[in-house]
Amino acid sequence: MKKLTSILTLASGMLAFGLAGNLAHATPISGSINFDGEATTNTGNLSSATSFSSIIGAVVVPAETGDYAAIPVVTPVTFTPFSFSAAGVTPLWTLTVGGVTYSFDATSIVVNEQNANFLNLEGTGMANITGYTSTAGNWSITDTTVGGSPTFTFGADSSVGSVPDGGTTAVLILLGLAVVGVSMLPRLRKLSPA
Repeated sequence: MKKLTSILTLASGMLAFGLAGNLAHATPISGSINFDGEATTNTGNLSSATSFSSIIGAVVVPAETGDYAAIPVVTPVTFTPFSFSAAGVTPLWTLTVGGVTYSFDATSIVVNEQNANFLNLEGTGMANITGYTSTAGNWSITDTTVGGSPTFTFGADSSVGSVPDGGTTAVLILLGLAVVGVSMLPRLRKLSPA
């Protein structure tokens, strides 16, 4: 009987440790990242544009914070061209550094201001980093003309805030498992041969 109880205690401890390890990886993302590059629109004119036909030469620029702080400046990033009336863009942007993939999926697109010299888009979406929990955030793109040409100066940023105390949930789950494990011991004693 003592042997069975010891095995069950050890197994419960290993299960709790394994779950705690998995829950520790469920970390929300926080911080912001900024980009510069060039964009062309479907009309060649910011005031009548309804989509980006290409976004090229986009790179990370200084001012990264939080979970993005380790990304080197001038790291290339791939943006997906999109219609300003699209429901979303998956991914809006993506980059990989040292085997870690960073991306952002736009879930809304709003045109805030649009004229011949200036375009400002923004929206909400989900930030993704390998090993982290996808986290809700905001994005914005500002585009300005360069000497009247159909290529525009492009700037973008994405930012997310941390979710309050994700560790509380892990502690509550582990406590619940411990209570269930302890409550099962009397039943297991009745089942084991003497």
